[in-house]
Amino acid sequence: MKSTVRSALLPLLGAALLAGTASAQFAERGSMVGSGQPDVDCSGRSVKEPRVRAVHTTDSALRGGTAWFFERDPFLAYQLGRNLNFREFRERDGVFDAKVSNLAGPMPDGTTRKITANNQVSCSGCHNLPQGNPGGGVTFHKDSGFGRNSPHYYGAGIMEMLAIQTREKMLARIDGNRNGWISATEAQAAWSSTWIETKPGGRQIDYGNPRLSNGLTGKPRLNNIFRVWYVDAQGRVVPTATQVDGVNTFGYNFEMVVWGWGQGVGRSALNPTNRAFLWDPWKAHGGLEAHDPSTRNDPDGDGVSLPTLAGAIQFPATHKAPDAGNNLDPRGFSRDDPDRDGHLTEISEGDLDLGEWFMLNAPRPAFLGTSREYEAGVQLLRELRCVECHVPDWRIEAQSSAPNAPRFAGDRRFFDLDVRFDAQSNRLTGRLNRLYTQQGDRFVRNLGAYEVRGLFTDLAHHDMGAGFEEIDFGGSINRVWRTAPLWGVGSGFPWGHDGQSLTIEHAILRHDGEGAASKALWLGTTSAVRTQVLDFLGKLVLYDVETLPADVDGDGRIASNFMVAGQDTGPERFNAEWLFRVPLRIQGAAPNHDGVTIRSFAGRNVMQAYGLNLPLHSDSDLDGWPDVWDAAPTTRGYKDGVNN
Repeated sequence: MKSTVRSALLPLLGAALLAGTASAQFAERGSMVGSGQPDVDCSGRSVKEPRVRAVHTTDSALRGGTAWFFERDPFLAYQLGRNLNFREFRERDGVFDAKVSNLAGPMPDGTTRKITANNQVSCSGCHNLPQGNPGGGVTFHKDSGFGRNSPHYYGAGIMEMLAIQTREKMLARIDGNRNGWISATEAQAAWSSTWIETKPGGRQIDYGNPRLSNGLTGKPRLNNIFRVWYVDAQGRVVPTATQVDGVNTFGYNFEMVVWGWGQGVGRSALNPTNRAFLWDPWKAHGGLEAHDPSTRNDPDGDGVSLPTLAGAIQFPATHKAPDAGNNLDPRGFSRDDPDRDGHLTEISEGDLDLGEWFMLNAPRPAFLGTSREYEAGVQLLRELRCVECHVPDWRIEAQSSAPNAPRFAGDRRFFDLDVRFDAQSNRLTGRLNRLYTQQGDRFVRNLGAYEVRGLFTDLAHHDMGAGFEEIDFGGSINRVWRTAPLWGVGSGFPWGHDGQSLTIEHAILRHDGEGAASKALWLGTTSAVRTQVLDFLGKLVLYDVETLPADVDGDGRIASNFMVAGQDTGPERFNAEWLFRVPLRIQGAAPNHDGVTIRSFAGRNVMQAYGLNLPLHSDSDLDGWPDVWDAAPTTRGYKDGVNN
């Protein structure tokens, strides 16, 4: 792949950007107030930059590749990933397969379809409470007539890091020779329960029995949140195997499936990583097929990939992006086109790099109250035995690669938005904590430890009894669900895996099975205590990230008039665009169509701020294909760079 672009093409980009805005869709609004163009958004919240497939790189010296963005302009990488999460894809981007709203995916009976596919043009179609954030709340059709409630993914990076770390802690307990998988003899020598601490001295959680059901053969009986696959004597995946048989399979490996409510005993949930949580719904709901060598980067064949650019291992034993890349163009994109619609590499490996980066760093929920109120609320949950499953606190361990010890990746985020209640102003405010060290123009992540407070889950599946019983489309019964993290629960609506609880108290009253003892304590306590608990849960909230008053420059205060690129942007707040290598310069004061002067947050320097003039990110003809991948860089061809 060429790392530079013909210099003669670069001046064309500015003209093409201006000319192309007239036909842009409503979700892509890059023009300024008073321009006479239809694609204006004075709030600045819409996607400003045109769709350009991102180019995956591992060399941070290649300007405009994803490694360069991560190390040289990480806040821009975050914003580009944010925009991919919320962008409304168009027909010219290849959205949807041959049919819209068709049934797809088998259920346990092998015949009934479980999901309505090809029915969303954007992740924000379901993850939209609050809108323009990593929210949730929408109940969509899946598995049963009551559907599934979309989870929010605030703090998604923390969830993923804890899942991968928990898996590593389990391997450290069971995998005696530390080769990354569990042999039959290692399983036989293990304890019958695998207890893992959430943090040093913290709650211990039993994640099930790692022993095989028949001694040296059979299946392990891990908690249902784990998905298991079976391996040969060298630890390589045996795709069709269903147990250890001592003939073709001699051990097993596993993943923690952190995303999804659960699909029944033996079926775990949906996605084990944030990256899979991107390409899988893009395919299922939007018909957008991702080409992702990072997902499949498994040189030893054990079903676990090398870490992605963001640092997360993937699990190709169970989750492979749909565009395999069997027919690669010499310039590096896939010509496979599995859905045969003529649109190639609808989602690129680089797109997934950026989307994963946003999810890794997505800010976490907050508590809308004082520290004293928080501690009192947690104590009430302890008394009601809620914390036996809704475990409040965890710890991400610092990076470590000590021999014969857990190999932790550390906190892989590059920033944390610390959001707390300010009693004086009676509002939530934030502070940007930088989790990196600057070395020249490089941003190097610290990979340290992090104390996770207020998560409220054990990351396990439990039998919740009749109250949460589901009979799916095909008639199968499921009562086993993942413990919902309670952070953000106060901003929910509806609640429950099926979205059928319209109040938090109703969701509590549905707790049967393993939750029955806690529900009994709830029913036996006083109305005053119940009111206190509901008030506490109601303060575990989400918030609008981009309007949150926040100290982003580290001076210890929230400025009333925050200056960015010579423009007054109003009260200081967290907007990644202010933190780009080339900060976005807002339009500022402008007359609206009524002649009233407003402050417009449309961008004056979108091309420079968003890196659209960088060698690997420029797209002279605005067809979505970067010039380095485009056989006709000055002629629009949305399908492959040449053809429309």
